[in-house]
Amino acid sequence: MTKATIHILLVLLTFLSTAGCGRIQLTPVAPIDVCPAESAQDKRLSIDSCPDDTFPPGTSARDPQMSPRYHYLTFLMLHRQNQINDAMAALEKAITLDPDASFLKRDLIRMYLSMDQEETALALAESLVAENPDDVENLLLLARLKKDDTRKKNMHPLLQRILELDPNNRETYLRLGKIYMENQQISEALELFSRMTIRLPDYYVAHFYLGEAHFLSGNYTEAAQAFQATIDLEPDLIEPRLRLMDILQDPENPAGKPDPDTLLAMYEQILAIEPENERALLETARLFHQTGQTKLAAQQFIDLGNQARHDNRLLMTAVDLYLSQKRYEDAVTVFSGMLAADPDSDNFNFFLGLAHESSEHPEQAIEHYLRVSPAHPQYKKTLLTIAFLYREIGQTKKAVAFLEQHHQQAPDDIDFITYLAAFYENENQLKKAMALLSKGLENTPDNTSLLFRLGAVQDKAGLKDESIATMKKIIRMDPEDASALNYLGYTYADLGIHLDEAEVLIRKALEIKPDDGYILDSMGWVYFQQGKFDKALGYLERAAELTDYEAIIAAHLADTYLKTGQKLKALKTFHKALAHAEESDTDLISEVTEKIRALEQQIQNPDTLNSNTVTP
Repeated sequence: MTKATIHILLVLLTFLSTAGCGRIQLTPVAPIDVCPAESAQDKRLSIDSCPDDTFPPGTSARDPQMSPRYHYLTFLMLHRQNQINDAMAALEKAITLDPDASFLKRDLIRMYLSMDQEETALALAESLVAENPDDVENLLLLARLKKDDTRKKNMHPLLQRILELDPNNRETYLRLGKIYMENQQISEALELFSRMTIRLPDYYVAHFYLGEAHFLSGNYTEAAQAFQATIDLEPDLIEPRLRLMDILQDPENPAGKPDPDTLLAMYEQILAIEPENERALLETARLFHQTGQTKLAAQQFIDLGNQARHDNRLLMTAVDLYLSQKRYEDAVTVFSGMLAADPDSDNFNFFLGLAHESSEHPEQAIEHYLRVSPAHPQYKKTLLTIAFLYREIGQTKKAVAFLEQHHQQAPDDIDFITYLAAFYENENQLKKAMALLSKGLENTPDNTSLLFRLGAVQDKAGLKDESIATMKKIIRMDPEDASALNYLGYTYADLGIHLDEAEVLIRKALEIKPDDGYILDSMGWVYFQQGKFDKALGYLERAAELTDYEAIIAAHLADTYLKTGQKLKALKTFHKALAHAEESDTDLISEVTEKIRALEQQIQNPDTLNSNTVTP
């Protein structure tokens, strides 16, 4: 790491992190040379130059034990000897003799902080600022103490006041800018950092954060100029060079896709400054591959793979750079290259499988997921993903057999039971699903997740009474289970029974999950069944919005539009229901199709447009 890089990291850590810490290191202060009459300005004068009448009444230069200077020196000596209580007493005595000396109180604040008495320190700092609101040192100390989130909302006026008094204060610019950036106040950050670069044109950190603010605003040209200015001031800095790369490679950059040779040259410049830069090493290997330099790329990938086997940081850099940023095809290239260093690596196979899965290459994803060993922390997740991928490529029987195999190896594993039951359910093997869930409940009778799935499968199998009993059992075990409350309430509503009880159940579910589209649909359907169509409409419209017009919810809404005489809206909404219906929803598709046909006939005949001949 270069000297300049270390410098910028220290600056960032100091100004953007440590500056906010409540604990401030107490450092010895030069002996006090203050005449009390001038101490408000903290002027350091020799005690011998102070006339006798400048000391508190009853003291003189020939009575040193009554002088603030004497007690302050005593404080420093005792503090160095770690005699904290006696040191505090000496400092407090000095303050009593010279109550206007701000720097003495600042030392007292630091003492409180060293003793973990942060609230006391903060109260004293606020009092100190109230006494002398134009003292920048007092304001800075208070700003450093106000570090936690509950006080940040009060930081703006304080920091702005510091900048009014000291327009060149670097720390305050960065602290205020950090708050703006954290709160997504990008326009304010832009104005602040622009002002900072004008005030401090040779301060490279100011230009860097101006570039950051422009980048977040999508001002790519201005951001690039600011980052280049940072580099011009400190040519060995790595971070602004990487930001320039981010700008060039951003998909939303209006300049379009950059030339690979240009990118390669820029990354090589970074490696010339910092040969171990992980991002630059990964990207140069990828670009060697992209530009046809396959032998060079292969060797660099193997070197990186060997390093990543023992350096988790490098591996996570690759994950963040390619997978987290959704550069899936690049991820395939990079992890494939590193896999050559260790074809049996759990990590390489897992992340390469994830890259292939994200790139919609399910067969290749399965191939690499199958190589992940049980020792890997994501092993079970990998197995479940393999089953879903088998189904995705049309090999559902293989998916079920795969899950059955691993269920046999771990018969008590709740995840395998749940997922295998779901596969049975999707294949309409409802008896198998219910048997598996019931078997799982023998070992975990209080598992409400298994109970809920059992109740849902019972309902699908036409066992309404058993399903209702299962949902009631869940509610007895957990009266706050919103899913069971909603399921039971909707079941009653759909059957047209116990509608008052259904309303109570669903209202309680809504109290727990007020923005759940499916629960809102249930409430709307209760009101529909009660004949309260206008009241139902508001719930169903909101439910449809939240679920993107899920088929059954859109059908409910369309039926309600019909009941309120809004046939054109009903027709439009029935079409949405049909568009969102699954192929397996044959009954719903048939019903909605018939209603669309009938409505279209009515609309073509103006004489019947206002009639209600389409029955929901």
